[in-house]
Amino acid sequence: MSDCIPNEVVTDILSRLPVKSLIRFRCVSRTWSSLISSPHLIAAHRNFTLSNTHHPPYLLFRHFNDQHKNERFTLPSSDDLFPRTLSQEMEENGIVGSSNGLLCLNICYNDGYVFWNPSIRKAIYLPDPSIRFSSHGQFLHSLGFGYDPTTDDFKLVRVAYLEGITETVPPPVEIYTLRTGAWRFVTAPGPPYVIDEWPLSVFVNGAVHWLAHTPWNKGDFRNVIVSFDMGAEAFHEMDLPESLQGSEHLNVTVAVLDGLLALAPCNGWWGEESHSVWVMKEYGVVESWTKQFDVDVREGLGRVIAFRRKGEVPVNKASGQLILDLPIYGLTESFYLNTYVESLVLLNVADGVLGRQDTKNSK
Repeated sequence: MSDCIPNEVVTDILSRLPVKSLIRFRCVSRTWSSLISSPHLIAAHRNFTLSNTHHPPYLLFRHFNDQHKNERFTLPSSDDLFPRTLSQEMEENGIVGSSNGLLCLNICYNDGYVFWNPSIRKAIYLPDPSIRFSSHGQFLHSLGFGYDPTTDDFKLVRVAYLEGITETVPPPVEIYTLRTGAWRFVTAPGPPYVIDEWPLSVFVNGAVHWLAHTPWNKGDFRNVIVSFDMGAEAFHEMDLPESLQGSEHLNVTVAVLDGLLALAPCNGWWGEESHSVWVMKEYGVVESWTKQFDVDVREGLGRVIAFRRKGEVPVNKASGQLILDLPIYGLTESFYLNTYVESLVLLNVADGVLGRQDTKNSK
């Protein structure tokens, strides 16, 4: 590295480059390798990428291959329709969520978890949580994944309903943080509601959001949105639009539309042909719920997967066909679509780390 160029300038230049180039540049010298892998440059690169309006995020698409034995992830541009692929086959996983270039996977839908960065093709396997199927028998659990900007940390929260839903409300809650590399129980009380295992949660406005409802045997049935603030590590509740609060067969799920919390239809099992998409125009203000538009698929709607930048709605029909200007067939539950940005997160973490990572490199 030339002594004529200040390190600050070099860091600023490198933070603007694609991940693929930075990975190659680590071979230039030990100094460059150390700089590119440093927490400072990783954070600078992430911040520049997130603020770069000239390079929109990608769409990350997951589906099973023809044999349904492995997953295939493709990373096309969000403006074009699957023009190229960046594929990686992995064992069958449930996708908990995606945030700032990092994905959280639930291995084979049990209680094993992975943080994976497809940009640099690196994954770490999380240690076992305290509450395990083997020690507690079968139980329901709901997951949420997101980023805490106050501590520059990625977190996975796990809400477990043990001996029966009605007996464990509020439920115990565990959280894993990348900075500590360990699980711990959340001190704040769990939500007094039942969060279903499906559909998935969404991360928006610094919090994970789930659709939940009051326990069936408590009377006065009500649907609510339960959120978990990643910074404060506390639960909150939010009312749905009045017309949706009392429905015992509510076919919607939480979603994100243009950065706003939304409610989108998730199936058509109850014979409805018109499904409404609601958007909360002002976060936390119940009165700002607005019916945005209807999705009308007369052959049967599987669920809305995501929203494209121009407002188009990719969905998969009940027959298992993905509707996105071209047909892609597969198992309905295998489709996953979300926005994704490249990042260097995990570059300074050893492959396959189990347990505590090097905290001096995580800041």
